[in-house]
Amino acid sequence: MSQRQTLRVGTRGSLLARRQTETVVESLRQLHPGLDVTLEIIQTTGDRRRDVPFTEVGTKGMFVKEIEQALLDGRVDVGVHSLKDMPAELPAGLELACVPAREDPRDALLARGDATLDALPPDSVVGTGSLRRQAQLRAYRPELRFTSLRGNLDSRLAKLDAGEYDAIVLACAGLDRLGLSERISQRIETEVCVPAAGQGALALEIRAADGATRDLLLPLNDADTADAVAAERAFLAELQGGCTVPAGAFARVAGAEIRLRAVIASVDGRQVVREAVQGTREEAVLVGARVARCLLDRGGRAILQGKE
Repeated sequence: MSQRQTLRVGTRGSLLARRQTETVVESLRQLHPGLDVTLEIIQTTGDRRRDVPFTEVGTKGMFVKEIEQALLDGRVDVGVHSLKDMPAELPAGLELACVPAREDPRDALLARGDATLDALPPDSVVGTGSLRRQAQLRAYRPELRFTSLRGNLDSRLAKLDAGEYDAIVLACAGLDRLGLSERISQRIETEVCVPAAGQGALALEIRAADGATRDLLLPLNDADTADAVAAERAFLAELQGGCTVPAGAFARVAGAEIRLRAVIASVDGRQVVREAVQGTREEAVLVGARVARCLLDRGGRAILQGKE
């Protein structure tokens, strides 16, 4: 067991980020009695520019870069992130040391009157800040009106309750972690809206040379989740995309097998290419890259270039 006596954990300051991180901290304290764990709240670019659409912030890793810099500077020992916020490539000197068990990876529809996606009347206004969600949901329900939605969770819910939107789309995992599952009108199946790579999972990032911290975190790692998100992130890496690319990837692990479903779609929903590939879990990274290349060759490359 590691001889480290203190552990400094960096996290964003949002309610969800703190809740996620507190769960990790509590698990570490139970695993390692006597370990002194402290939290450092770090404001990220994405937190500072909540009034601007994601696509206009103009940076990959908008919710992680400042935490990664704190790691590199030695100000914290662990960064806790929502894995879907992390670019496919990590900065030199850092590594993804641990991926705890995943929460529900699906997208959630929150609608006035608890309407489902199929039951929303034409011209209903649906708010989401994600190009991936807009693209796929427009393909499924082109007669709905999709508009940008930013702000913290409370402000998004307040806008829905005030009637500014007929429905909004968020991640199931965040709502579940905050005890707000009752607000979900529908958990949208992955066949309709493929989640973002890593959605529902947490990422514990460390300095690559910090073996003592790696040893502390290892018991929290969930092998099935780690293999699934490895395939999803390999898909994202092949696309050379971040969290603003209108693409999704979701992998399931069953025994020795892994199956990855992925999509690339135009923001207007008129062009959608999908693919699913199965392989062994040892080939998770190869499966992710293979699916990405297939989608790019089948029209995904043109879609992404058209977006730019």
